[in-house]
Formats: sequence, structure tokens, C-alpha cells
Amino acid sequence: MKKFTFPLARVLDWRRTQLRLEESNLERFYTELRAIETRLRETERARAKAGRELMASGSATGAELAALDRFRRASTEQCAKLGESASASRKRIAAQMQAVLWRQREVRLLEHLEARKLAAWNTELAREIDREASELHLVKWRSR
Repeated sequence: MKKFTFPLARVLDWRRTQLRLEESNLERFYTELRAIETRLRETERARAKAGRELMASGSATGAELAALDRFRRASTEQCAKLGESASASRKRIAAQMQAVLWRQREVRLLEHLEARKLAAWNTELAREIDREASELHLVKWRSR
């Protein structure tokens, strides 16, 4: 009997490549989100620290208080922008997760089909081996 070959092997390889690409994109989006969240935390910490340090000094001039106010407003704006970026990034991640799930389904479908074809091939191989064994047995029996 001829060797097992899956006619859609190249398609399965292509689908696996597409899946790896989608997973890579998903990881890139997660990395992007982590970077945004890190910048957001750092900005919030810097805003809180600036106020604490000025209050801890005990005396603050009007110029220092005005500078602190400008810094807090700017950092609040930056936090809002980072929050929007994080939200947009989460949406991209959700969409990418759907793409990954779709690709996984495509790969699993082809793998399942390949497994069924292999099982059918193995069954046919076993039948062929049984037929040949039966024929050999008959030949030996007749030669006696």
C-alpha cells in the first residue's frame, strides 16, 4: 500500500502559519497595552509625588503652586489620553482574539480531517495486511 499523504497538507501548513501570525499580532497588542498601562501608572505616580514633595517642604511660593497646578493639569490630560489609548488597545486585543480563535478553528478542522483520513488509511492498511496474510496462509495450505 502506498504511503499516507494528506491532500490538504499544504493548506494545513498555510493555516498554521496564519495562526502563528495572528498570535504574534495578539502578543504585539498585549505588549503595546502593557507599555501604555506602565506609562499611565508612572504619570499618576509622578503627579502624586510632585504634590507630596511640595507639601512636605513646608513652604511653597505662589510660582511653585502655579507650576504644580500646571503640572497636575497636564498630567491629568496625559492620563486621560493614555486611558483612551489603553481602551483602544483593549478593543484591538478583543478583535485580534477573535481572529486568533477563528484561525485556531480552521487549523483544528483541518487537523481533525487529517486524523480521520489517517484513521481510514490505517483501517484500509489493516485490511490489506489481513488479505495478504490470508492469501499467504491459503498458498501454504495448498502447497501441503
